[in-house]
Amino acid sequence: MTTLGVLESSFIETQTQPYCDLFRDARLYRSFQAALGGILASGSTRLSQMARAAPGTGAAPHAERRLRRLIHHEHQRADLRPETLEDRLTTLGAQRLAGQDEVVVVMDGSDLRKPHSQALEHLSTVRSLDGHPVSGYPTLNAIGLTPDGHLALLYHTLYSPQAPGFTSANTVIIDAIKRIVQALRAAGVGRMIFVLDRGFDDLKLIRLLVQLKVQFVIRVKHDQRTTRLTPTSIELPLVDAAGHASVQDQFELKRPVVTDGKVKWRKTPAQVRSREVFIDGGRLKLNVVKLEFSVPLKNGQEQGWLLLTNTVLSTTAPGAVVRLYLQRWSIEEVFSWTKSALGWEQVQVLDFDAFRTLVALAWIAASFVFDLGESLDSPQLQLLAHLGGYIPHKNRPPGKKILLLGLLRLANAYLVAHAQPKDALPDHVDTLLHSLFARR
Repeated sequence: MTTLGVLESSFIETQTQPYCDLFRDARLYRSFQAALGGILASGSTRLSQMARAAPGTGAAPHAERRLRRLIHHEHQRADLRPETLEDRLTTLGAQRLAGQDEVVVVMDGSDLRKPHSQALEHLSTVRSLDGHPVSGYPTLNAIGLTPDGHLALLYHTLYSPQAPGFTSANTVIIDAIKRIVQALRAAGVGRMIFVLDRGFDDLKLIRLLVQLKVQFVIRVKHDQRTTRLTPTSIELPLVDAAGHASVQDQFELKRPVVTDGKVKWRKTPAQVRSREVFIDGGRLKLNVVKLEFSVPLKNGQEQGWLLLTNTVLSTTAPGAVVRLYLQRWSIEEVFSWTKSALGWEQVQVLDFDAFRTLVALAWIAASFVFDLGESLDSPQLQLLAHLGGYIPHKNRPPGKKILLLGLLRLANAYLVAHAQPKDALPDHVDTLLHSLFARR
């Protein structure tokens, strides 16, 4: 295969093959491939930019119009409803983790902000980076992590409290958890550990996780929740119950500090307390883990974390629970990357379902990039890494930002090559790329 073939056939065709059965028309399927290729090649979800940059359709007449009709579901011969794409993303993500003994599922929300929009259908209110209310839509997303560092996108949905039929955010979360657990079990995954941030410690969600027989680590928001030290003892707030625990571990922790929307990691001395507690009127036994930072932090930052887990703790396990929770920041990096590199906040369509479809396509494109390192052979991966500015390092393989930048530059080369008559650019284009970027 030629280097330009990464975009032309092997990569896009292989990655989109699991979606082929959603189409009963070959032309619509090619438009779907063009939409995903356009997102990858332009780093944007603006239809005009996608149409111009999509390999194979960049010079085609009415390319933008075709993409617009596709996402607005104007065809009866294709099922591109957002729910269909979201279900398929979960199924394929679970299949990428098939047979794993353990998968850590990190689930969290991320706001899609449209602060200057007024006419978008069912527009809701979310929070800006500095905490002020702005127009936008909430999303819920999940990734799966394996002990050897493999990552797969497991879930995405965009919703609006203003949309007809919406009940509650809890309903969205419950449905997501059930779908993920079902998909992972169907893929033969053994142990599942859900890592959840504040706001996910609602009693209904905890009961569901226990009922599904999966393990979890949840950061506590409701620290005044009534708790018992034994099933029949007097009730006291959870934060006070954690204070009855003894220190079981001390270590130096790399702690995430968010500054201007970016996560920076700083070393901080910390100690961990843990003990058994009972919630839900004494019927549900859990463990509370309290992380305390030994050195007071500045700027009003939190002095510790309170975690709830149903894992069985030994004298050394509380520190492991904290390290499990720290994996939650992996999804923050995914949010940051998809927003900046794939532009899923740049969507400019008024219809709510079309909006959801286009954002779902961006997440599908993101899953392709995560799969790049495993689906491409070494010379192709090497080319994309070089095009993306990768500096070889034996312990640091090229990351998703590098690979996507390589794809963007390769797409530009593809469009230049295919904008010319076939006999005007012979194989010397490919030869030149190989001589410039291939390892000697």
